[in-house]
Amino acid sequence: MDTSQPSPSLRKRGRRERKTRRSVLVAERVARTAISLGGGLTIATVSLICVFLAWVVIPLFGAATLSPARSLAGGRASEPIVACATDEYASLMWVLERSGRVSVLRLDTGATLETLSVSEQAQPAALGFDAASNVVAVGTSDGAVRLATLSFAVSYPDTAGSGEVLSTLRPEERTPFAGGLAERLADGQVRCVRLELSISEPFELGTGAAKSPPRLLDLNVTEAGATVAALFEDGRLTVGALKRTTNMMTGAETLRFRGGDLPAPNAPQSEQPIALRLLGAGDNVLLVWRDGRGVRYDARELRSATAAESLELLQSADVELTRVGAALGERTVLVGDSKGGVGAWFRTRPEQAGTVDGARMARGHWFAGDGVAVTAVAPSATSRSFAVGRADGRFELYFLTSEKQLAEGRTPDGSAVDALCLSPREDALLVHSAGGWSAHQLASHHPEASVTALLRPVWYENYEQPEHVWQSSSGADDFEAKFGLMPLVFGTLKATFYSLLFGVPLALLAAIFSSEYLAPRTRVAVKSTIEIMASLPSVVLGFLAGNVVAPLVQNSLAAVLASFYCVPIALLLGARLWQLAPQGLVLRLVSWQRLLVITLALPLGLLTASVLGPWIEDVAFGGSLEGWLDMQHGGAAPGWFLLLLPVAAIGATFAIARLGGGWVRRVSQHWSRARCAQFDLLRFCATGVCACLFAALAAALLSAAGLDPRGSLLDTYAQRNALVVGFIMGFAIIPIIYTLSEDALSSVPEQLRQASLGAGATPWQTALRVIVPTAASGLFSAVMVGLGRAVGETMIVLMAAGNTPIMDWNVFSGFRTLSANIAVELPEAVEGDTHYRTLFLAALALFAMTFVVNTGAELVRQRFRRRAYQL
Repeated sequence: MDTSQPSPSLRKRGRRERKTRRSVLVAERVARTAISLGGGLTIATVSLICVFLAWVVIPLFGAATLSPARSLAGGRASEPIVACATDEYASLMWVLERSGRVSVLRLDTGATLETLSVSEQAQPAALGFDAASNVVAVGTSDGAVRLATLSFAVSYPDTAGSGEVLSTLRPEERTPFAGGLAERLADGQVRCVRLELSISEPFELGTGAAKSPPRLLDLNVTEAGATVAALFEDGRLTVGALKRTTNMMTGAETLRFRGGDLPAPNAPQSEQPIALRLLGAGDNVLLVWRDGRGVRYDARELRSATAAESLELLQSADVELTRVGAALGERTVLVGDSKGGVGAWFRTRPEQAGTVDGARMARGHWFAGDGVAVTAVAPSATSRSFAVGRADGRFELYFLTSEKQLAEGRTPDGSAVDALCLSPREDALLVHSAGGWSAHQLASHHPEASVTALLRPVWYENYEQPEHVWQSSSGADDFEAKFGLMPLVFGTLKATFYSLLFGVPLALLAAIFSSEYLAPRTRVAVKSTIEIMASLPSVVLGFLAGNVVAPLVQNSLAAVLASFYCVPIALLLGARLWQLAPQGLVLRLVSWQRLLVITLALPLGLLTASVLGPWIEDVAFGGSLEGWLDMQHGGAAPGWFLLLLPVAAIGATFAIARLGGGWVRRVSQHWSRARCAQFDLLRFCATGVCACLFAALAAALLSAAGLDPRGSLLDTYAQRNALVVGFIMGFAIIPIIYTLSEDALSSVPEQLRQASLGAGATPWQTALRVIVPTAASGLFSAVMVGLGRAVGETMIVLMAAGNTPIMDWNVFSGFRTLSANIAVELPEAVEGDTHYRTLFLAALALFAMTFVVNTGAELVRQRFRRRAYQL
């Protein structure tokens, strides 16, 4: 009988039915659902954040809108228009004609409410206008000048005592009242706007000007006072300041002119200038001819003003200058030509200007034309926007800084544009042609923002060249906002680079040492201690960096820099000396005792740096390292030596290993342990000597070639700088990188270690050639997590980086990051304006940077993982 197979009864009796309990199935389903739901919600949340950021940012790049023309029935000017302006609410408009007549117009109907005059004569000799203060300089034939101030007065009269005129007004209805225009607002109040005109007593522009009337006038009014420039019919050019004096007896105020004549320009009498402009605060005078020639005068000293430079404002000889205007602040001159081009000129201060005041006019912006002459230029009174009118009836609206065309249109009858006017709020554009005035509703949205202005160098007013600049606010009303994002992106990358440069090597080497050389119990204690570092809040680290570390580094700068060399040398030298210890002693020491011995190298290195640092500062840097960085004394060689020494050390190490490695292996096969240790110590010393010689030779050659690291990698020292931020942020990212790296190294299968050691490899060779390649994906992920932590850091860089948005790799200068900029400026930004949306664009840029880095890191990690799987 075959007994090899059990009987059916035995099989039935020994069968065990396996069945998962219902509670386990329910728990598994709940866990799976919760995990899926959590992951989906996380993805949805991140996506919604990205969508919200894009929703806030997209309007930045929207086009301006300009409504169709609405013709105004009356108010057609019969004389050339000198100046015009509207009130803040775009309800009234005054128009100054060449004859001195001022017409007050309603902007809803075009009807003329009132007609005034700024001159007692039928025809003023010259008129000058200051757009910032709405003051007109009126020159008469006897050489005298009066100042006429045009201002809108806004009042809210009581309807009960104003009769039936105001009490019967319906909401948003307007009616003439008290020489102005009254309007019923939505809240029931009545607002009355009217024009007020005040004319000063006449004053003379110098004693010799009485019999020669002025031909060109310009006026500049600031808080400090007023400046007047005049070109007389006899060719004399004068500039001076107005001083207001009060009679103590009568209280009457008079204006007195104090100035002097300027040198006559070298131009034929038959060629008369067509424009005279006071620039800036009135300290520069620009005289312009039709052929594009210009002369700028330095008028800082009014009684001794001199010609500073001659200009060529046009590009070719066949082009004529047709219109001259000035942008907000009177520092930028807008020049329109007969071919439709408009150039923006302002003063710069190049290193070799060659002028008496060290400045030169430069064309910072150019708006190309299409062959149709410019007939009108009208700058905005509140921003860098300006309107340009052309001979064929077309007009455009531009923004100066971003060189962005905001809108364009055409006059209803197609006739040439001879005057333009932008309302103070830039919600209305008035155009005058042969057919009269036409009004357009305007919504310019965000004219400051464009791809060019945000991401490329922009030539800002008074800068020497196009630059990346971030400066969102200032105390001046005529401030030119600068929204260049590149300094913030650069600051983010700079902070990340220096923090990773400090933190990654320490974290990875610590992870390799603890996973491969420490006993399990010691490893747990060390790892737990390092992980505690991650619990320190960023604000605490930032406070310590800004208020403790930064002053300490500045006071001991030489010793701190010396420690970057002395501490690694102490560790490496200690490793060589450790090999000279008796083998029995080495074997008896447990892991924590060896760790303690290694740790002793740190204070020895710091002590050596504290001694050598001041000595090196005295010998190589003239006693002051900060003074050397500021180029107050010393040459370039010491700086090059310090920068090149690590590179020379690495090169010397590889060179000696490559050239003499094979010979050493053959000769040392029968050497004792002590002799090998002695030879290794001698080779280490020889490597150090060779590195110093190579670095000294390279430093001497670079210095002899005229190259200096100061001004690039090294520069003026600031207390809160990248060195301090790199140290503290490196301290913040070390626990993250170390923990993840140590876990990745510890997860490598033990049989790989045993196989490598059994094949005769040393523990260091095993770690470097077997363990690290196998765990490369985990190590790379750890570094990328640390990178993400550094990119998004806010409080440390906010408190320790100086918060200065500059672009240089100087380790001793500050910077500003995207995250810190958002934290500083978003609470003060007006919701919905350009500044507010640009900050959200910075947040979107930070989001994109993190997304790109993480995506690239995941691709690299998967590649490392596939290679490790093949092992």
